[in-house]
Amino acid sequence: MMRKILGPPGTGKTTKLLKYVKTFLKLGTPLDKIGYFAFTKKAANEAKGRMLNDFPTLTDKKLKRFQTLHSLAFERLGMKKSQVMQDEHYEDIGKQLGIEVTMYSDGEEHTGFIDSDNEYFNLINIARIKEVTSQEEYDTDMYSWAVDKNVIPILEAEINNYKEAYHLLDYTDMIEKFIVAEMCPKFDVVFIDEAQDLSPIQWKMFDVLKKNSKHVIIAGDDDQAIYGWAGADVKRFQREPAKEIVLPQSYRVPRAIQRIADNILNRIPDDRRIKKNWNARDEDGTIHQSISSIEDVPLHEGKWLVLARYNDKLIRLKPTLRDMGIYFEYKGRKSYRARLYNAVQNFTRWTNGSLLSLSECTDLFEYLGKKFPHNEERMYELKELGYSHTQRWFDVFETEPEDSLYIRNMLSQGEKLDVPARVVLSTIHSAKGGEADNIILILDNTKKIREAIERSPDKEDEENRIWYVGVTRTKQNLYIMTAKKEANGYDIESIQ
Repeated sequence: MMRKILGPPGTGKTTKLLKYVKTFLKLGTPLDKIGYFAFTKKAANEAKGRMLNDFPTLTDKKLKRFQTLHSLAFERLGMKKSQVMQDEHYEDIGKQLGIEVTMYSDGEEHTGFIDSDNEYFNLINIARIKEVTSQEEYDTDMYSWAVDKNVIPILEAEINNYKEAYHLLDYTDMIEKFIVAEMCPKFDVVFIDEAQDLSPIQWKMFDVLKKNSKHVIIAGDDDQAIYGWAGADVKRFQREPAKEIVLPQSYRVPRAIQRIADNILNRIPDDRRIKKNWNARDEDGTIHQSISSIEDVPLHEGKWLVLARYNDKLIRLKPTLRDMGIYFEYKGRKSYRARLYNAVQNFTRWTNGSLLSLSECTDLFEYLGKKFPHNEERMYELKELGYSHTQRWFDVFETEPEDSLYIRNMLSQGEKLDVPARVVLSTIHSAKGGEADNIILILDNTKKIREAIERSPDKEDEENRIWYVGVTRTKQNLYIMTAKKEANGYDIESIQ
């Protein structure tokens, strides 16, 4: 049996796959004969967590086959983390060659892709996962004029020499070795989530899994294929032979949002996508156009996802949000200094009559500009050290005025700082799979992206899919923020 689950935004692809998993379990399939592979570590862990919630007797160990493809390769090759190339190794290679490079670790996403601010490193990696030569990748014309093709083989050789000298492998090496080693476990059924994002070398690994499984069920949506920049092969997903099942009902996207999303997809020729009919949630939703500033958006209540095409745009928003007294998160980090807020809480608790522990006092006194004079493990009353219950923390703390004012503003506006932030800043790529009641979509684009679109129809299709993904994170209200220079932004307003 070979099935392809096509899941438009919010239709529950993962839920559908897990229903199949439960069906196989009921039919007596052993858990170790079920392989569930997701494109990202985050997605694999989400599926695993949902199984643990539904089956309390299961353990994390029993669900070890809920993983990413590269983690399966890592495990079957018997590798250790110390044998895997890390960000610092690539940066070290750059230093040795006098090339400045910053690697962007993808944290809990953990896709196995290498991403950096250096086009040479990215080009070499993408060529490998696409299984083409670096010269062929260079000839795709997807890179800036600053890339010198004569430098590419020099850097390529240096990377290989470095890995050999330090006995290191990268994720692509692992998958290559897995494919040739014939070390694949035997499965009764294999599930692949977000299959539209697999690269050519991952599709080769999929073929190995397919050969070693009685049943295969893949899930994805070619309209949400936004990892072409990292080598993803959406065309393989589109043509993969299987019985196709379209999930017909979105539980996220309201009608007004679906209309604008469909209009974006209409920019992609019919022969370059799989057409799917799906129903919006039974609610209208609202679209607010031509927002010129984030200060014009009612951010002080509700849950928000602020989406931009690239990180620099989000970074520039952070000072404005702080001035507004908005508590937000960016790349999993809170917008305030956590140690400072803990000290504020402890001082406030003390003024309300609580005693403080040694560790609480030690941390607190850092912001009082002193070293705590005791080291005995007991509860302390700060009166004995000259402080009064009538004092306010911002009058006695020695900290940066803007940090103090920011926390005061947030607290005065009722922000709850000990829970996840209501407002999250994210690139569209990082928000894939996410959702929020309120979305702010910032239309700015970069020159590099605009030039790539002009050179490549595939890149133009992908760019439309990226904005489709951005729009369809919306559960209720979409706020469209115009680009600083209209000519430099994605044209979304003309298609409504």
